[in-house]
Amino acid sequence: MGDRVRIQVDGATIMVESGMTLAAAMMMSGLAAMRRSPGGDPRGVLCAMGSCHECRATVDGVRGVKTCMIEVKEGQKIERDQPLGLASLEAKIDRSIRTVEFDLAVIGAGPAGLAAACAAAELGRSVVIIDESIRPGGRIWSYRHEPPLAARSWLERARQAGVQRLQGYTVYRGQPGELEVAGVTDGNRVRVICHKIIVATGARERFLPFPGWTLPGVVGAGALQSLIKGGLDVRDRTLLVAGSGPLLLAVARLANESGARVTLAEQASFADRSGLAIPLLLSPSRWRPALNLWNALADVEKSSSSWVKEARGDGRVEEVVLRTPAGDRVMAVDGLAVGYGLIPESRVAAGLGCDLDESGAVRVDAHQQSSIPGILCAGELTGVAGNEAAIDEGLIAGIVAAGRNPQSRLLARVRRHRFWGQALESAHPLRDEVLQLATEDVIACRCEDVATGDLSGVTSFREARLIHRLGMGPCQGRVCESSPICQRLTGSDTIRPPWMVVPSGLSTRVSQVRDSE
Repeated sequence: MGDRVRIQVDGATIMVESGMTLAAAMMMSGLAAMRRSPGGDPRGVLCAMGSCHECRATVDGVRGVKTCMIEVKEGQKIERDQPLGLASLEAKIDRSIRTVEFDLAVIGAGPAGLAAACAAAELGRSVVIIDESIRPGGRIWSYRHEPPLAARSWLERARQAGVQRLQGYTVYRGQPGELEVAGVTDGNRVRVICHKIIVATGARERFLPFPGWTLPGVVGAGALQSLIKGGLDVRDRTLLVAGSGPLLLAVARLANESGARVTLAEQASFADRSGLAIPLLLSPSRWRPALNLWNALADVEKSSSSWVKEARGDGRVEEVVLRTPAGDRVMAVDGLAVGYGLIPESRVAAGLGCDLDESGAVRVDAHQQSSIPGILCAGELTGVAGNEAAIDEGLIAGIVAAGRNPQSRLLARVRRHRFWGQALESAHPLRDEVLQLATEDVIACRCEDVATGDLSGVTSFREARLIHRLGMGPCQGRVCESSPICQRLTGSDTIRPPWMVVPSGLSTRVSQVRDSE
């Protein structure tokens, strides 16, 4: 166990391990509920990657801080669900903005963003990475102490190439050639002038509403992974990891190796997933890790054609109804991690004007160029195909942004990666029973407490926003837009700035551009 620090939550002092994310530390201390919904119900962490805003709190006087995105520190003061009057807010906001200029701005520091930044910087371009996480690496390479082996070479390459970072900053508005970013802990603003932009914002989890999904302790599958990496101790906890997609396997493995009692439930059938056999055999770099992953889950209870029907509990999840081929099974749990695959996080790209396809992915050509001149996109926002695909797409985008042509073999690798991504999607079709779990009283929009039944008779996004404020809360539709009830609405979900709700900046500290160390 590392050093411990003292923080205050709603006036009560608690001791937590240094280096933890604030969200993980609060959950470890038994504070599963981070805030209350407009209807007064307790809400806790959901995505643990900054999209849902369910874990927001007032931290050291700054309202709207996402506790999953910051570390604990000595003397930190947290107030859960504290309103702030407009008069005091108006008086304290620091409205100054600092301007910096680079040849290239890369949005996102995951595998695609790091690869793009390295490629462009090594070709002589001045590059800045803008990323809202505590450290570079994205969700797949997130860490507390030492970066994973796969990330170290990229971080060192970035350092040697002189890549600059705005770490802990999020892009909230912009246009080709100019981005405005804000600190996730204090709201301080920086204007980034750039000749070209590479958007590498990755993917987020698909959430499908079901009875009890708003209970604290019900988190996304990837959220559980992030929380454990952020310091959450799950030893001797009973956890159900459910939903669909290969991410479930990685999460179950991490939880199992961290000492939890894990049950794994995949809604797709074994027959559906057998379609991955040939693509795996054609990709040695994938089937060997896949075999190792499966072997690591030998002692984990696993079931196919199984899904969560309902979560129950008083103030937090305590039991789950799991539908299995043998019938309904009621399980006592300490936590539920459920996610139905990944969807492109393309909101910033859409805000910049880039065309999207019917799945929400950004349309790009073979050189990763979007429909907007000067804006390239790389990684899972162009289609979910895994880590290898993200790195290669990032390399192409960085090379092209630097004015060079990528090698044909690199372009060919990306084409093969996209074939793998299509095979993954085909192997995990969502069954109708899962899509129909949200009864009329189940919340569809968590930010505004809009129930599924409230949307009966509503036919368009515009009507849903005007009448019920659907998608107008802090998450701006990132959580609810993938639900079946929203998918049937007509019209477009217009992307308008701010693309991300940022904290009320009460600090007067000057924003700094930090290097890659």
